Amino acid sequence: QSSQSLWNRLSVLLNLLPSAADLQESGLALCDEVKDMLSDAELPDLKANLLLPEDVALRNLPPLKNAHKRFNFEQDRPIFSALEEVSWAKSWKKNQIQPGLLCYVVPFPSTEGLSRVLQGAADAAEEARRNRLMRDMAQLRLQLEVSQLEGSLQQPKAQSAMSPYLVPDTQALCQHLALVKQLATSGRFIIIIPRTVIDGLDFLKKENAGARDSIRYLEAEFKKGNRYIRCQKDVGKSFERHKLKRQDLDAWNLYKILDSCKQLTVSQGSGEDDTTGMVTIITGFQLEDPSSFSVPMQSAIQAAANASIEIKNVLEFYKQWKEMG
Repeated sequence: QSSQSLWNRLSVLLNLLPSAADLQESGLALCDEVKDMLSDAELPDLKANLLLPEDVALRNLPPLKNAHKRFNFEQDRPIFSALEEVSWAKSWKKNQIQPGLLCYVVPFPSTEGLSRVLQGAADAAEEARRNRLMRDMAQLRLQLEVSQLEGSLQQPKAQSAMSPYLVPDTQALCQHLALVKQLATSGRFIIIIPRTVIDGLDFLKKENAGARDSIRYLEAEFKKGNRYIRCQKDVGKSFERHKLKRQDLDAWNLYKILDSCKQLTVSQGSGEDDTTGMVTIITGFQLEDPSSFSVPMQSAIQAAANASIEIKNVLEFYKQWKEMG
């Protein structure tokens, strides 16, 4: 009873799950152990003898001592799918949680205790509703900020074809920081700095003055909150390509930047088919002769083209921007 808040939330969770009868009639592919358990799920005394990962993790927890007496923790635990574990949990709930008129509630010996838990379950549901509302409002604020930011960009008609988002690579920052600064202060572009680019600058800073200057510049801009130049955290979903990282670091870095660009287009609400012209990678590499690059680098460049993400030399991009006036 000292964990009433936990049980209240568990009761709300379990009411979202289908009944044993619904699971039996669903035609889902379940293992024999779970099928047998579902057939006995409505009996007064459920034979709870199948171990879930949670049972093993919470073994010896004092509040669950009685519930765990029937388990043989030395037996081999069947390998359940996530669906089968949920099915088992739906029936297990009758061990500790009893059905009320409106929802499953924690069993208490008194009417006062039952009323308190019912109110707690209602409060938990209201709290979940408020949390969803807060998340929705935060998402709307983010979308509004992006909309206002993009609306504030100075976009002469001649420049409307240029990408609003620029992603410089490590070479562009080391070799042409002054140009990147001009692009960032123009009010025409939003400069996105992926985490992998910062890591690249950090790797070069001991021997490369341009890397050190870039790090100081970026730290200052991030600290004062310049809305036209932003750091993008590692997207965390990319295939790491560890072998490629050892064999061709330039190609690996380009793939990582490309992953960041794809994540950027998704975060702005664009589908996979609606990324053309939105993001441009500006690089210090010369791109006139793609055949001069390694095969992995050529593949990375082609992957960018397939994703409708342009790659341009920073000098050429800067020249094009100036010519457009």
